[in-house]
Amino acid sequence: MRNRNRAIALEGALALLTFTLMLGVAARALYPQSDQSSIVRAGALTLQEPQNKPSPDPQQPDAPRPGPQADKSTVFTGMIVRHGADFVLRDQSGKLYRLDAPSKAEQYEGKPVKVTGRLEETARLIHVENIEEITT
Repeated sequence: MRNRNRAIALEGALALLTFTLMLGVAARALYPQSDQSSIVRAGALTLQEPQNKPSPDPQQPDAPRPGPQADKSTVFTGMIVRHGADFVLRDQSGKLYRLDAPSKAEQYEGKPVKVTGRLEETARLIHVENIEEITT
């Protein structure tokens, strides 16, 4: 009887160890980065938080800088194109920015423009102050 209880306890401990290892493998599969600054310890498991750091694009001189400057007006250049029912600004790299003033943008569809406004980065939305056609 005593050996049977030891076997059951050993099986339980092995099952718990196996479960813990499987959770660790699953956590590493979900968060494969190995940046030590973002590791969180949870018991025997090591979970890693995702890193969402955008890299600056040196090809975009007109792109706004993050931080307090995002509240200031910025000049964007590109072409106004129709995207579904909306008008968007497509810059030289092909990035699309929604415009909050479709009535102002409609007359510039298909034309190169300079848009002055404030960028709401999370929504990729430009709060338009002014749109001017660029003449070549």
